[in-house]
Amino acid sequence: MDSESGSEKEEADYEANVLVGLVATLTSEAEPESDFEDENEVYSKIPREELIESLKELLTLFEHRTNELIDLKEKYVVLMKQQESTILDLKAFEEELRGFDFICNTYEDRLKILC
Repeated sequence: MDSESGSEKEEADYEANVLVGLVATLTSEAEPESDFEDENEVYSKIPREELIESLKELLTLFEHRTNELIDLKEKYVVLMKQQESTILDLKAFEEELRGFDFICNTYEDRLKILC
C-alpha cells in the first residue's frame, strides 16, 4: 500500500506541476510583465489539492468553451455554404429573368408593329 500511495502522490505531484506550468504559461502570455517569482509564491500558499481542483475546473471550462467555439464554427461554415448556394440561385433566377424580359420585349415590339 505504501508503494501505491507513493505512486499516487508522485502522480498528484506530477499533475500539479503540469497544471502549474500550464497556468504560468497562460498567465505569462496574458500578462507578459508578470513576475514568475511572485506567481510561485502565490501558488505555494495554495494547498496542492485545492490547486489541482481549481486547475481541473479551469481546464474543464476551457474544454467546454473550446467545444462551443467548434460548434459555432461548424454552424458558421454551414451558413456560409447556404449563403453561397442562395447567391448562386439568385444569379440563376436573374439570368432567367433576363431571358424572360428579352422574350417579353420581343413580343411587345411585334405587337407595336402589328398595331
